[in-house]
Amino acid sequence: MKRKEAVNKLERLVRKVPTWLFITGAVVVLSFIALWLEGAEIQSFRDAVKVLFENAESIAIVTAVIFFFKEAPNRKAQKHYEAWQVIDHAAAAHVPTSYARIQALQDLIEDGVSLRGVNLPGAHLQEINLKGAVLISADLRSANLNGAILRGANLSGATLSSATLIDADLRGANLSIADLRGAVLGIANLRDADLHGADLQGANLDDADLRDAKLRSVNFNNADLRDADLRGADLHDADFHDANLCMADLRKAKNLIPVQVKSAQNWDKAIYDKAFRSHVGILLDTDPPERH
Repeated sequence: MKRKEAVNKLERLVRKVPTWLFITGAVVVLSFIALWLEGAEIQSFRDAVKVLFENAESIAIVTAVIFFFKEAPNRKAQKHYEAWQVIDHAAAAHVPTSYARIQALQDLIEDGVSLRGVNLPGAHLQEINLKGAVLISADLRSANLNGAILRGANLSGATLSSATLIDADLRGANLSIADLRGAVLGIANLRDADLHGADLQGANLDDADLRDAKLRSVNFNNADLRDADLRGADLHDADFHDANLCMADLRKAKNLIPVQVKSAQNWDKAIYDKAFRSHVGILLDTDPPERH
């Protein structure tokens, strides 16, 4: 990461130097080297000019190579501009499926470009590789992110309401303050994800395995889990401190213990199996309604 930052800093510095000045400096330096190498044979100004003409082709080739690398940042900037055009045009045209947009997004991420605030509502981004992407405050409402690689991505404050993330890899992702209302996560891989303060109202985590290769010690601190479907989820060491569990469905949840839910708000209004209700001291005259 530090190496990439150093390279990017060097590229910015090189771009600040005018091309004509850069090329002139390269020619002067190369000419000086050519004269220095032939120093013993140079007796007059005419000899010096002769040496320069004899080495003109070599100087030109080396200068062209230097110019190529000098213009690399400009070519990269042009590439980024064209990528953003593809993304913006697809969004403006409300095109759900665009393979060009997927490639453009991946190219930008590969070059370390921030996607902060990017607008991708309703976009079909199945299996896209967004590993380590900066997607702070991104609009991904109703986006199809099934099978997407979002490992280590920063989705803080992102809007993912009604998005589908089935089989998505969210290990190490930052979803703090993200809006996941109505999102379908299915068996999303969420190991080590930070869900501090996340709004998970209505999130579907039916049969999600939140321990084995999916999520260890998930942080649900202050998360809104009202109506969330956590049936069958493995909640080993999940932290529900101050989370809102009102009507959250925790039936058949694995490795759930009373001390976990009792650290949450409205834990007594969540839906549990009969045995667990008895274990935490909740007595109901009737069973909770079936959920589909």
